[in-house]
Amino acid sequence: MTRTTSSRSRTGCIPCRRKHQKCDEQRPICSFCSFRGMQCQYPSGLKWMRQTEPMTSRHRPRAHRAGALSVLRSPAPFADTFRSTEEKAAWEYYTRLVSSNVPALDGPENPYRKLSITALSSPILLETIICIATEHMLNFGLGSVPVAAERQQRMLRSIRQSLLTIEPGQTHTDPTHEACLAAVVLQGIVVAQRPDGVVEPHIKCASFLMHALGYFNDISNHNPLARMTAQRFAMVDLMLAISRQRRPFSPVQFVLHQPDEARWDGTEPSFYEMTGCPQPLMCFLVRIAYLACDVDDRLDANLPIHDILNQAFTLETELRAWNTRYTGLVPDELPCPRSPLDILSECFYWTAHLLLARRVFRDPTRSPRVQYLAHTCFRLMDHLPTGCGPDSSLPQPFYLAAREAITVEDRNWVRGKHEAMTAYYREQQRHSAMELTERIWARGDELRGASTSGDNQSVEDRFVRDLDRGSSLFIF
Repeated sequence: MTRTTSSRSRTGCIPCRRKHQKCDEQRPICSFCSFRGMQCQYPSGLKWMRQTEPMTSRHRPRAHRAGALSVLRSPAPFADTFRSTEEKAAWEYYTRLVSSNVPALDGPENPYRKLSITALSSPILLETIICIATEHMLNFGLGSVPVAAERQQRMLRSIRQSLLTIEPGQTHTDPTHEACLAAVVLQGIVVAQRPDGVVEPHIKCASFLMHALGYFNDISNHNPLARMTAQRFAMVDLMLAISRQRRPFSPVQFVLHQPDEARWDGTEPSFYEMTGCPQPLMCFLVRIAYLACDVDDRLDANLPIHDILNQAFTLETELRAWNTRYTGLVPDELPCPRSPLDILSECFYWTAHLLLARRVFRDPTRSPRVQYLAHTCFRLMDHLPTGCGPDSSLPQPFYLAAREAITVEDRNWVRGKHEAMTAYYREQQRHSAMELTERIWARGDELRGASTSGDNQSVEDRFVRDLDRGSSLFIF
């Protein structure tokens, strides 16, 4: 009689390894666990990479570029433009440093650096840039609170005066109005630097301006400033909607909500390079945000959600078919090297799947699918070294995935990653995001320890939704 033997899987799920059973490693549930109705869990696979080199200060630009920087080498460029030498120093600080860290990828066509030259002939943009630089410097101990407050008030007064001159239906070729819109949209950068900033009023104002200037319908024939502003508004509006668990302010028919990779990612300034998220993927995220709100509305009214779930299944299929290169494998497991920008893009992709699972399909945090998606995000994020450049656009995917951490190991990794990013980028609102994450962890642990009732998941979801909708934090 021949006895069949099977070797223990070294990379299989935890239940198979404990039972010395060979695992076929299907995800999110292997055949062995599926057949026996067991909870299938895989090791996190995180390597908890340590910094091999000293972390460079953010007070160095990512790269020295031609163009705007060449202006700084002239003896006294536009000396009469600035009120003081301190304001000129703030403008130079923005040009040399801040402008390289706002987009996901810095480069010769970086519109945020070009903006500093445009601002020399636009008082409202110049005051905005000086305010952004001053807030940034303050976080590194290079300024004073009274000076920062005075410059912000002056900037807001300029925006308010400019808004009074704009009426709906006016031509969108007026450069003064375009500059006002850019100044309003860029307020998100200022808000992220402050511990108590609120971005909603600025985005509502920007939405009014986008409508008044006609940008929701068409921006194809406008200058790079208009295109950069509309692209940033689209991403900030979406990220804010996801953060607050509501619908975006922009209309469904917004031109940037219609996928067109060649138009938006293939020409400068590239949406993908500026945000780290390919434009078609942003369109998927917009659809997910709407579906999640539709589910909320139906559940609150005790109405069925079958038709919404059918839409979600279709969206999930389209999302998987959109880019089959995203496999969840980290660079060490792939034959070809990957750039940090590609890794960041995949983080947004798996975050989209995570939002579908949690907010539309309503999978619980401890479900195999949610944990698999969260660990996929963690493993990819672990391969984005702090200060590499594209990681400046990582906060939204990071803190969304972080709230799904359930083990001590995963939570310690989240805390360590948060501390490293905050020490380098210094946005004060990152601390608020981590505090919110800790509250979600504590509430989830409390509910799981109090009862085994299946209603605990809906209680936890409502708790998280109320936290998000009552929050004022924002980072992008």
